Amino acid sequence: MSNDNKPIHKGDIIETKIESLAFGGKGIGRYEGLTLFVEGVVPGQTVRCEITKLKKRFAEARRTEILSHVEEEQTPTCEYFGSCGGCLHQDIKYPAQTFWKGRQVCETLERIGKIGPDTPGMGEEALPSPLEYGYRNKMEFSFHGIGDSLKLGFKRRGSETDVLNISSCPLLPEQCADIPALVRDYCAHTNIGAYRHNRGGYWRKLVVRFSHHSGEMMIHLLTGPARSHHTIKGLGKLLFDNIPQLKSFVHSTRKGRADLATGERLISVTGQEHITETLTHADGSEVSYRITPNAFFQTNSKGAEVLYRKSSELAAPKADDVVWDLFCGSGGIGMFMAKDVGKMIGIEVSEESVQSAKDNAALNGLENTQYIVGNLASEKGLPEDLPHPDMVIVDPPRSGVPDPSLQKLIELGPEKILYISCNPSTLARDAAKMEGRYKLERFAAVDMFPHTAHVESIALLTKTG
Repeated sequence: MSNDNKPIHKGDIIETKIESLAFGGKGIGRYEGLTLFVEGVVPGQTVRCEITKLKKRFAEARRTEILSHVEEEQTPTCEYFGSCGGCLHQDIKYPAQTFWKGRQVCETLERIGKIGPDTPGMGEEALPSPLEYGYRNKMEFSFHGIGDSLKLGFKRRGSETDVLNISSCPLLPEQCADIPALVRDYCAHTNIGAYRHNRGGYWRKLVVRFSHHSGEMMIHLLTGPARSHHTIKGLGKLLFDNIPQLKSFVHSTRKGRADLATGERLISVTGQEHITETLTHADGSEVSYRITPNAFFQTNSKGAEVLYRKSSELAAPKADDVVWDLFCGSGGIGMFMAKDVGKMIGIEVSEESVQSAKDNAALNGLENTQYIVGNLASEKGLPEDLPHPDMVIVDPPRSGVPDPSLQKLIELGPEKILYISCNPSTLARDAAKMEGRYKLERFAAVDMFPHTAHVESIALLTKTG
């Protein structure tokens, strides 16, 4: 059927009732046989919306008016909600957010992974974050413009380049609230512009890191190639004079075009080279992690405790188990679980991350850990005498486990695979690829990012053949 024969056209205004919430944050409605994906809605609402994209079996739309309200609605806390590209669900009460996130993940696993609805954990809401606001331990800000027009904030919703100037963010701990304005005002007065590839400029990213346990703070400034050490030193002095909890001010440069908040060349460190975050087990014992400027660490510390505790509960490791932690980063879940197993072996391609993991193991006095720069798919860097794992932990990026690594993992044949995922679609895909060799036995969703569309998943897969 051609688009011209459809009952609606792009730009039409229609009415629909929102039935549910799709993964990614859009509401689902129906109209004349079409599935509608509508921005800015809450399930249960009846809305008027404008068609923005039309396909054969579905359409996308933008809400223009709410015709009927529901109990799950709330007034957004943030003045930038709707314009900022960060939060999508501040207008939905938090219990409803965890309900819909749990349902989204389960529906994805059923549809793509063919996981049965009777699997333990399926049908349950996502475990909530202990903190609904102020939960982030890391926040990345982008620069744009020059002088009085210099902006420091987040990308505007729907834009890859336009920056929304912000003076506050409810997801940032209140101890960090004054930092963006301090930095923006200082940088604006230098009359040096924000970096733009092939167009000059200097300021690129501001990264604020905060320890919820110690209260320590790190500020990491990323610029184009270094030009004025005096300017950077002046900013550092301003920050240390005004922020008592600041322990580390880092300046690094980045030449690459990619819009990443990762430094390529370290220029200077004022104060400590790291801050320390500590997570607590259910029994009260603690695990500490040194956070360096480029280190990966879960961005919700209190949520990470929920994620790691639930992971340990599902995995039920034994005291003599040998566990391999793939994509181990600087320690993460493997280090948290190390006290409950016989041997924890972390494998990671990044030398910097492996050194960080070794430092963290020493910090915690863990003598049953080993960290290796290596790659499972190519077996590069893996010692021949490495003990065979009883369980393997995988915590891959959003793209999931690469096919070569997944095939090697299946060939390796551990009794258990603990799969932690930030993307239920790739988790479901990988689980489907392992069908016949592994069965998804237990599952849980964890909301690490309240008010956003993101959700973490934990799946325990056990060997069947």
